Amino acid sequence: MQVGGSGSMRSDINVTPLVDVVLVLLIIFMVITPVVQMGYLVRVPPKAPANLPPSAVQDQIILRLADGNRVFINKDEMTMDQFPGRVRELLRGNTSKMVFFSGGRANDYESTMKFLDLARASGAKNIGIIVEDPGTP
Repeated sequence: MQVGGSGSMRSDINVTPLVDVVLVLLIIFMVITPVVQMGYLVRVPPKAPANLPPSAVQDQIILRLADGNRVFINKDEMTMDQFPGRVRELLRGNTSKMVFFSGGRANDYESTMKFLDLARASGAKNIGIIVEDPGTP
């Protein structure tokens, strides 16, 4: 009888360390995957139907501060002194109505904030911002 192994070399791969590494990687990916897929809950408003009645479009109030500090309510141009009175007149009895704001690209932050503060002081409590350019009148 021979004690010990035969003196020849074996060329078999030792798979135990390979299985250990694969199991550790599997556990890591199982823990990380739910964290990566977690996101923020955002409530997006539904899209408006394409065929709105004409009264819904006409009832909208769009306050526009165009380039050069020109002031418009919908398509009517006015001076800054006339603006607060006209806003009060349009919102009389319905201060919770949604009012939209559109600003020119060349407007600076300070003049835009003063305009929005004036609109809020005139009774526009719910102000939405139009991101797309509605076109200059």
